[in-house]
Amino acid sequence: MNKKITVNVALAIAIIAMTVTFVVTMIFSMQIFNRMINVREKEVMYNKLSEMDKNARENYYGEIVNDTLYDYIAAGYVAGMGDADARYYTARQYLEYLNLQNGVLMGIGADVTKDASGYARITRVYANSPAAEFGLTENTFITQIGDTDVRTLALAQINSQLLGESGTTIALHVVNATGEDARVVELQRREYEIPSVDAQLMQDGRTGYIRISTFNTRTADELKAFLDEWQAGNTTPDGLVFDLRDTVDGSLNGAIRVIDYLCPVGTIASQQNKDGTVTTLETSDVSEVELPMVALVNGNTSYAAELFATSIREFEKGRIVGARTAGKGTIQCRPVALSDGSAFSYTVGLLLSKGGASFNGTGVAPDVEALLTAEEEANAYSFTVETDPQIRRAFEALDTMIGRNEIELNRTPSQDGESSAPASSGGSDSSAGSTDAGSSADTNPSGDSGNASSLPEPEV
Repeated sequence: MNKKITVNVALAIAIIAMTVTFVVTMIFSMQIFNRMINVREKEVMYNKLSEMDKNARENYYGEIVNDTLYDYIAAGYVAGMGDADARYYTARQYLEYLNLQNGVLMGIGADVTKDASGYARITRVYANSPAAEFGLTENTFITQIGDTDVRTLALAQINSQLLGESGTTIALHVVNATGEDARVVELQRREYEIPSVDAQLMQDGRTGYIRISTFNTRTADELKAFLDEWQAGNTTPDGLVFDLRDTVDGSLNGAIRVIDYLCPVGTIASQQNKDGTVTTLETSDVSEVELPMVALVNGNTSYAAELFATSIREFEKGRIVGARTAGKGTIQCRPVALSDGSAFSYTVGLLLSKGGASFNGTGVAPDVEALLTAEEEANAYSFTVETDPQIRRAFEALDTMIGRNEIELNRTPSQDGESSAPASSGGSDSSAGSTDAGSSADTNPSGDSGNASSLPEPEV
């Protein structure tokens, strides 16, 4: 009997061992097969590039600059992914991107837009920048950069030339708004800080105006500093208007930090993955700023600013005023740094707000519509915080929330809270076609460099 049991046990063990061996062998074989298929796919790609490169180098009349060629090859790969929000960064662009996330840029220190004349109008000059030290002011026109007529350049090209390595120089032909005082100025680019928040307490002492031009790693701290300063002066407002018009892209993590600071406990944002699963990105704690709020938006408000605006509504902190937003609601991985200093990023999921809704492709609809007329849009850059019709409409909505019987439209900034921030333009659903030299034009908001050999991480 014992001998029979022993034989049966041995047979069972042998069968189990054979099964395990078979399974392991199959897994190993499949891995080898998959690697072979992957190698073959790569071989096809490399062979094609090799054939093109060999033929071009033998017969091309011009000169091939390898660094430029490699950048375009990499950019072509990213474009070929078919991801509208993927992006390739050259080494210089990636460095600029990292600096921007920390609120620092290299350049002359001025934001510009393309005027109806085709020239570049300066819309903002940053403190302690080369432009400020040379005396350039808002509404000065740049008509020529070096030997190039600005009218022949796209806005992105103008911004690219205003930025640059510290210590390099740039010659600008400038003229004032009346067409007088034409001169040539030579500025040396250098590092300057770009605050993401400008705020002022209105003279009525009861409302605060806060302009957020971008979301980065410093935005929450900058906002808190303004509110703390007001509270220390016993001038805490009873309501806030957040101006998010033309606030594009920026850092999703930066926006989440601001939302956490302002809003009560709850899910701030989630990510819908490729397989349909949903991952919570961040939740807010119980602390909050207990004030009614209005988010002012337009057709250029996108991504992080859209999440901020819809969070103000979904956390029941206030209302949205303006026009339907841009509808950029996908999440990109942190830029993956490559060995030559360049980087790339791509979409890893769909951004969902507190309520689990997506605004990608549809935008965020306002609670109170406030559009600019064609005439107002044409004169938008002449508006101030006091005269901007959309800002006035936002304060009306705030007054309604607070329950004031009389709406005070003639607000002026207090002497202690004056801000140099110009009012934003564009109230329609269509893009205004302008951007700032200090604005991030990408959709990948983290400052972390990543690693080319690591798995992609969402930017939060």
